[in-house]
Amino acid sequence: MKITLICHDIPYPPNRGARVEMWRRIKAFSNIGVELQLISWINEPLQPEEIAEIKKYVKEISLIPFKRTLGSLARRAIDLLHYPLEVTSRIVRGKELTTLLSGVRLFHPDVIWLDGIHGGEIADKLSKKLNVPLITRSHNIEYLYYRRLLASTTDFTSKLKRYLSVSHLESFEKDLLKKSTLFYDISVDDFKFWQSQGFRNGRYLPPIVEFPKDNYSEQAHDQISANLVYDVVFLGNLKVDNNVAGIVWFITQVFPIIRSALPTVKVLIAGSNPVKKVKQLCEEHQGVSLSINPASSLAVYQSGRVLINPVLTGSGVSIKSIEMLVSGRPIVSTPQGIAGLPEEVRKLFKIAVNAQSFAEEIVRLLSTPLKVNVEQELLESLFGPQVVEGVVSDINKEVFTVN
Repeated sequence: MKITLICHDIPYPPNRGARVEMWRRIKAFSNIGVELQLISWINEPLQPEEIAEIKKYVKEISLIPFKRTLGSLARRAIDLLHYPLEVTSRIVRGKELTTLLSGVRLFHPDVIWLDGIHGGEIADKLSKKLNVPLITRSHNIEYLYYRRLLASTTDFTSKLKRYLSVSHLESFEKDLLKKSTLFYDISVDDFKFWQSQGFRNGRYLPPIVEFPKDNYSEQAHDQISANLVYDVVFLGNLKVDNNVAGIVWFITQVFPIIRSALPTVKVLIAGSNPVKKVKQLCEEHQGVSLSINPASSLAVYQSGRVLINPVLTGSGVSIKSIEMLVSGRPIVSTPQGIAGLPEEVRKLFKIAVNAQSFAEEIVRLLSTPLKVNVEQELLESLFGPQVVEGVVSDINKEVFTVN
């Protein structure tokens, strides 16, 4: 089987949630013999070693630089009359489109796989011009997600940007899903939403998680215990809005309650690209440390007694919640942190609905350590790389039998 992947963001290096999700699926497809062609957009050229790593799994690569010339900005302004903001930066025209069409035609894919709807204009165009079925991977209910971002934004510049992101987005998203032979949703909850809207061509496809070897052995458990440095640990992208809001809420509202009960408590906030607000809060609060761009997520998780996911808003699925489960540590989360996960997984989290209950759960877990009984077989059956075998089976049934 041959698949042309159109990824809204370059999947490598996998240094944030959406990239991680796409990259692991690329490796899983490749490992079961699927030939892949990758089309994606980049802000700056990749390093030779990054290209080499991608080529281990992808046969052909087409990388499209985001354009920031006066001409491209003028073109985007016109495109805003018909498309959402993030789509306008990914529209391909002229010689660039001709070259892209030629490359995809020569690759001769069985399907066009759209990973993230913001690359949907070119995915739809390739599908129509080459008469190749379109399959869409949905990461969120994007139009509802961006509406929430718009509602929560206060300054004028950001509000204008969010407004342009929302404009035309609902019709664009729904039209893409209708045109898709199949679409795969990352979230159980979002999948049910689309079903309630009358969509019958959807499937649930969980994110893939990588499982460290012998993670649940007694030896591994002893090693984890030996690495404990912090009482409470958070790991995530420290630039995206919902993570930043969750960290601000945790440090300003939850942390003081914990500290009143446990004065020497030590908290680690770790992740990439922290905004000024996060840096400032970590500096101002004694007992809170900041780790920027840590080399190993597993090492970060293993350094904490209790892991947290304090996000209050969002959509899709929090991949970090699943990865925290794999670490075998107790986890305290808001309801949003477990949104979209299968029911059999949600019960493995301690859920807190407000600052007081969130703090109390952490204090309880630190005062009376809890041995977490996570069934590795269950997690691997739900989130292992073998989930893409079901996708290949779907394509064989739904696409090839139709054609």
